[in-house]
Amino acid sequence: MNITYRNENGIMIPNVNVPDAPKTPLGIYGKMRRDYLKQNHRSVYSAMMLQGALIAHLVEIDKTCHEEFEIRVNAMSDAQGITEELKAKDMIKWTGRMNNIQNTVREEILHEIVYAEEGLK
Repeated sequence: MNITYRNENGIMIPNVNVPDAPKTPLGIYGKMRRDYLKQNHRSVYSAMMLQGALIAHLVEIDKTCHEEFEIRVNAMSDAQGITEELKAKDMIKWTGRMNNIQNTVREEILHEIVYAEEGLK
């Protein structure tokens, strides 16, 4: 790899070109992963950004989290017997139980995917 430098006030600064990243909007989980990497794994964050792999990684994390969220919420609500019949009969009870499930699933996803340490080093 051939590195070129430029002189700025007597200091040689490398000319670093970051590959163009796709202009894909990030969802909440992708943004949380970005912030986590930036604050806790600065070298990984910088390396991924310089290689042009950061946005693709964040988009994939966001997509995976949203898919897992839907799958897990549906599975837990089925397992707990939360049905459309309950929704029609007692909306308050249905809402409370669904909120509990969604919060539980969200915490699991944050712990298992967004804040995961595997594969970072």
